[in-house]
Amino acid sequence: MDDAARLFGLVVHGHALVVGVGHPLRGDDAVGSAVAAALEARFSARVIDAGSVPESFLGPLTAVAGRPVVFVDAVAHGARPGDWCLVPVAELSGRETDTHRPSLGLLADLLSAHGIASWVLGIEPAHTGVGEPMSESAERAVSGVTGLLAAALAAEPAGVRHA
Repeated sequence: MDDAARLFGLVVHGHALVVGVGHPLRGDDAVGSAVAAALEARFSARVIDAGSVPESFLGPLTAVAGRPVVFVDAVAHGARPGDWCLVPVAELSGRETDTHRPSLGLLADLLSAHGIASWVLGIEPAHTGVGEPMSESAERAVSGVTGLLAAALAAEPAGVRHA
């Protein structure tokens, strides 16, 4: 199963919570927050923009009671800038350092203790320097990932009907 299909399944069938992580003043590090900002108005019950402090959202994240959490963040995973991958947060230890890796790892451990699986949709950054604008490759990734997540958040699993 490819990453897009796995993501769609987590969001639709797992009814996942999507959490954007990023710092708006650090170039491509802002991708997660940009994705969350684009989705929040339409899907506020299932999207959180955690900014650069995702650990501050432990309460709302543990309230999802068994539903997976998908963090969207800049992660250097050895691909071309703008490419993305979907991996369990625990696998971040094998990836290059990003600015949120330690807090996401700790947060994933805490979520796991509550029976909540956590994933990271990691977008390869071109640059994350302070004061740099978001790169064109990151902007394209934000657009593509936002579209995929919006479609998944709007979809209903087969057999589920709302009154």
